[in-house]
Amino acid sequence: MIRRPSTSLSGAPRGRVPIRGPQPKRTNSPSWSARLAWGLGFVVIGSLLIWALWPVLSILIAAAALAYLLDPLVDRLEARGLSRGVGIGLLAVAGLLLTVVLSLLIVPPVIGKSGEIASRLTEFFATLDQRIRPLAQWIETNTGYAIPLDVSALQQQAPELIREGLPKAQEMGTAFITGLFTQGMSILGAILNLTLLPLFTAYLLADWDKLIAKVADLIPWRFRPRVTRIAVEVDKRLSAFVRGQTMLCLILGVLYSIGLWIAGIDLPFTVGMLAGALFIVPYLGTIVGVILALGLSLLEYGVDLHLLWVILVFSGVQLLEGYVLTPQIVGNEVGLHPLVVMICLVVGGSLLGIWGMLLAIPITATLSVLGAEWLDLYRRSRVYGESPQ
Repeated sequence: MIRRPSTSLSGAPRGRVPIRGPQPKRTNSPSWSARLAWGLGFVVIGSLLIWALWPVLSILIAAAALAYLLDPLVDRLEARGLSRGVGIGLLAVAGLLLTVVLSLLIVPPVIGKSGEIASRLTEFFATLDQRIRPLAQWIETNTGYAIPLDVSALQQQAPELIREGLPKAQEMGTAFITGLFTQGMSILGAILNLTLLPLFTAYLLADWDKLIAKVADLIPWRFRPRVTRIAVEVDKRLSAFVRGQTMLCLILGVLYSIGLWIAGIDLPFTVGMLAGALFIVPYLGTIVGVILALGLSLLEYGVDLHLLWVILVFSGVQLLEGYVLTPQIVGNEVGLHPLVVMICLVVGGSLLGIWGMLLAIPITATLSVLGAEWLDLYRRSRVYGESPQ
């Protein structure tokens, strides 16, 4: 019995197969200078295309990110017997309803409280000396350090600044609304982009599995096992962070809102949900929420126990987030040390601002996977494995 050699995925036998007949002439491989020239050419042309088509590419990138996040939900709806189109339609309706509900919960209270906050600002600066002096006397009694207080100039200027600032803010708002109608094509383009984003997301969601399969089919066979392993690990970490962080933001927003409502702070649900939404960038929501809640507490109650209640609310929720919510919802699958998270947030913010902070952790998680793969290759290489002479 003759055993034939095992075949590859293409059906051709592995190993050396004798070639009969005249063999084609081997052409010389391109030199390194030619390869470098071609590589630089591709980089330059690709950069120019990205720069020229960035308005459209940015929408496609955002739509691809949304499709990546929503694809597991559509898959679950498909598993329950619904078609993919019906699942996408249900998600679109749910997103629209959520947007309307959040707008109704946040926008009207803020508009209704704006005039009251302005009057409280005037009253606050008028009685600033009376509010601060007891605290300054307490500090001087217990520490021996006298805090110099001279708020008369600020008290005189603050009401005038507020009275002048409100009409200017109204003028700026009017000018902005007028600009929406006068700037023409730029505003029309922005509206068109916002309209195209959900459409692009729906189209990408409809063919998401086919697109992933086509991209995977372009990978050379010899690299597919490694690329598949890296892609699975990157997807595991990104999904653990993004989906877990989204759920975490919702829970934190509810907890902040309830805590501030119990503490008696104005606009508790607006401040709480805003702090929760901004927690998509770790620690940013907490900082913004503390500043807003402390400011509202000062305007309404002055320096009293309400400030302590605000600090206790955010401190308690943060302890719950760090020791219970994050381990249970996000887990340790992201694989980043808290110090690394803080460093990458600072670096991302200094380079790209708020977008850099938003993308810092996903990019760092991806780079950590690639770095671990490179380290594994290095340890299996001859350079690492050679014994000392």
